[in-house]
Amino acid sequence: MRSMLTLALTALTALVAGCCCQVVGYQGNPNFSDPFQNDLIGPTIPNFPVVLTFPDETMYFFPIFDDRRTSDLVLLGMRCDTDDYGHLYVTARVENLGSSPITPNVFTSDGFSAVRVAAVVTTADGVRERVDGTSTAALTVAGTIDLTLLPTRVAASDVVRIDVEADPDRVVPDPLRDNNFLSWQGTMRANAADCKIER
Repeated sequence: MRSMLTLALTALTALVAGCCCQVVGYQGNPNFSDPFQNDLIGPTIPNFPVVLTFPDETMYFFPIFDDRRTSDLVLLGMRCDTDDYGHLYVTARVENLGSSPITPNVFTSDGFSAVRVAAVVTTADGVRERVDGTSTAALTVAGTIDLTLLPTRVAASDVVRIDVEADPDRVVPDPLRDNNFLSWQGTMRANAADCKIER
């Protein structure tokens, strides 16, 4: 009796293993069953779900992400500083609130970088100057970075408006662009630049 039960369990295990662990190969391709059309077998779509991927994007064998992963850049704030010659430095704080990290790429106008921030500085005479700053380090999910832009050629005491934009090249897959801009208006002293804004 015990040997019959062991044999039955072994047969059931082999049956289940044969049903669940078989290799399907090119099954599902319209040219798979025709031996004269082997040259026309093309790539096949993997069966759902794909489990063996790296990094693993599944939970209990079901995909976690419903669509293409995106990033959401948020310009959290800006502040100003001056050097010994009265030139203005703008520092912007950027955070990634998306579901995927922002890695360096070559599609920005300033070369190889992950995040680029640009600022347009306007003087009282109407002169506009554009400065920018880049980061080559990847911006992780929920990561924050402070980017100090290049110094302006105009003096800080002449500046009346500063417009800062994160990702001006629009290369980051950011679906929400209403939080990528910050503007400041006012006057500042050459030795005490103050344009601090926090979102």
